[in-house]
Amino acid sequence: MVNSLLALALALVFCIGINELKKRKVSFMIRILLATALGIIVGVLFKGHTEYVAIFGHIFTNLLQAFVIPLLLFSIITTVASVESIAKLKSLGKNTIAILALHNILGSITALIIGKLVGLGLHSSIKMDVADEIKEVPSFAEVVASFFPKNIVDSMANNKIVPIVVFSIIIGIVVLKYTKKEEIKPFVDFVNAGSKVMSHIIGDIIQFTPYAVLSLISNQVATLDLSFVKDLLFLLLLIYVACFFHTFITSTAMISLIARVNPFKFQKKFFPAWLIAFTTQSSLGTLPANIKAQEDMGVPTEIASFAGSIGTTFGMPGCAAIWPVLLAIFTINALNIPFTTTQYIIMVGSALIASLGTVGVPGTGTIQATALFTAMGLPLEMILVLSPIAGVADMGRTSTNVHAAGSTGFMVAALQKELDLDKFNA
Repeated sequence: MVNSLLALALALVFCIGINELKKRKVSFMIRILLATALGIIVGVLFKGHTEYVAIFGHIFTNLLQAFVIPLLLFSIITTVASVESIAKLKSLGKNTIAILALHNILGSITALIIGKLVGLGLHSSIKMDVADEIKEVPSFAEVVASFFPKNIVDSMANNKIVPIVVFSIIIGIVVLKYTKKEEIKPFVDFVNAGSKVMSHIIGDIIQFTPYAVLSLISNQVATLDLSFVKDLLFLLLLIYVACFFHTFITSTAMISLIARVNPFKFQKKFFPAWLIAFTTQSSLGTLPANIKAQEDMGVPTEIASFAGSIGTTFGMPGCAAIWPVLLAIFTINALNIPFTTTQYIIMVGSALIASLGTVGVPGTGTIQATALFTAMGLPLEMILVLSPIAGVADMGRTSTNVHAAGSTGFMVAALQKELDLDKFNA
């Protein structure tokens, strides 16, 4: 109890210091980086006693998630309704899906290359425990049917993002179709106002990011269990190498080639949203920060909202590509399972398909791995054997997912010549 209160007191002192830096106009990113370092200090000094410190971080995360659903609803309806024509809507959707799919495929290829180069899993001493249960993978028919809501209130209450997106798109299309009719003008005004209100609320919440980062990082460090065997630690290291490679090398190259702008400027401006994803471990919870970061770089709100929303359910190179593919390679090598080049190619395609319908909340990596292992005929028990690192790996996986969604919106805006370069270069 005493140690917990001391940890809280130290964290509060650090927060006061960060607030003083804000008054002195120190940049948002610098304050976040400092908060990260201070959070590590608190976590190391008070290992196992940061439950009070973690409270603010949990409140911050809860507030973000509380406003995600109304933000999605208003933003997507506004997005679709504000598109000039149905043809342009098709173009926006096509480009978004294509770039997110490319992110997923390149993430899988990165994982394959890294895993094969280092011989991941060879000579492993890890044993399987077949007594545990694994998450059930829904059939393809069930996944497709679940895209269409039968009770939108239930979908909202349970954070079922895909049905909400579909519901919002349908409303947006109808509004777009009848946009010139006077009787729907009050509804359009309501939705537009709601979208602006949500954006302002999210903007206010995000101002507290440095304090939340300090809170969440300290708790992550303090509760981290490093009693992993050598094989698990090595796998964890490779997951982070692959995630960081995709985020900072692959995505940088994609932005340079597709958007034709300075990719390092994008990386710098998107960093706060990336760090929120890293600490909260939730693509969905980071969606407001993701959208705002894109808007601050000159991406139109409709594109930022659309790409950010779709990116929480599709593509997801961290959870749906890098994580399951590296686990699969580990399993194949550890258990000496014969695997051909054709099977590895099929694995890349299966990872992409498995990313459909994933809800952007913590823990989705397990269902992704289960889907891929099922598709490739690999023993599902190995997912549980390797699961001790899942919580720590989720920080890297989720931040990679969010970065992919954010960079996708940016590249789509550039492709459609709607990127405000003056705002981006400011």
